[in-house]
Amino acid sequence: MERGAFWIKTEGSVTHEVLLPFEAQSHGYLQRIVELLTVLEEAECRSQIEIVEDLSFASADIIRPRLHGAFDDGTISIEDGKAAYEHARALMLSAACAAVEPRELYAKRKPEQAMNYLNHARFGVPKRGSYILTIISPVSPKLVVDKDLFGEVHAEEPFERRTVRILAQAIEQVSIAGRETAATGDFTPMKRAVARGVSANLCDALVALHYCSGEKGVDFRFTWAPSRGVPDNTKSLVSIPTDLVPILEEASRIFRETGTQDDVEVLGTVHKLEHQAGSRGKVTITGSADGVPRTVRIELSGAEHSLAVRSYEERIPISCRGELLKDGRSWTLKNPRDVVLLETAAEE
Repeated sequence: MERGAFWIKTEGSVTHEVLLPFEAQSHGYLQRIVELLTVLEEAECRSQIEIVEDLSFASADIIRPRLHGAFDDGTISIEDGKAAYEHARALMLSAACAAVEPRELYAKRKPEQAMNYLNHARFGVPKRGSYILTIISPVSPKLVVDKDLFGEVHAEEPFERRTVRILAQAIEQVSIAGRETAATGDFTPMKRAVARGVSANLCDALVALHYCSGEKGVDFRFTWAPSRGVPDNTKSLVSIPTDLVPILEEASRIFRETGTQDDVEVLGTVHKLEHQAGSRGKVTITGSADGVPRTVRIELSGAEHSLAVRSYEERIPISCRGELLKDGRSWTLKNPRDVVLLETAAEE
């Protein structure tokens, strides 16, 4: 009967070995645990207390953003703390949105699956060492499944693990692409990084955390759920240094200027009509798009075009949803839907 497992990890010329007993009642169990923690402390370059805490979350990935601008006693101001948690939420939401579909920009209305993830993940107790947030993302354990004829396993990655993996890869990619863009002046590397989870929303959240850190940059440590293992080709320690922040700010601006925003609500009044054949034409709405002041052009037909004509003639507010994109110096809403006259608001 097997009473333990022997684990070996080799990094370069250094090899770490531990014996993990299966039963707490086995002879020498406590001594083996002490030896295991000592080896892990050396191999992972972190304290045994932190390792023990992580082991208590065997079925969760843990993200620890480290803010360098804390006071000497490891605290931060209430205002910075409030902002840090808000921006950490935005960071996780950007990764969850990318796990649904990578995009340059996510509009105000986020995918339902991404929003549900925020109810699943949670904040843990912050750590000392500057100021370190703790974000816990529970994930189901990895189980052995039957292999196909070629001996390969095709188990779908849980959404929670995909979200955290994409976050780690996106932060690494935004750093690599940002430095390449800074060196060459070519924005292409940043655009390529979109496929790896980089977006205007991610850039904004990273920049905001940098400012919460007293403009001293942010480090991220990822601890992967032992029950699922470490994902391939993913770093566990990534950083956003201060010199990268201007590139991220400019990248966010460009993404917002050039990216297509899906499911955007346009609200305002029609101030220009451009009739085409029959009951079809382009209309220009002056108002807002997801709360941001915009003048937006939309092509409508049939009953929807008739509503736009009423909005123009009677100065009645109108709303609709669609895909917002920058077209030269103007904004265009593609695939408009849910066109509604807000007559009640006008009467009031």
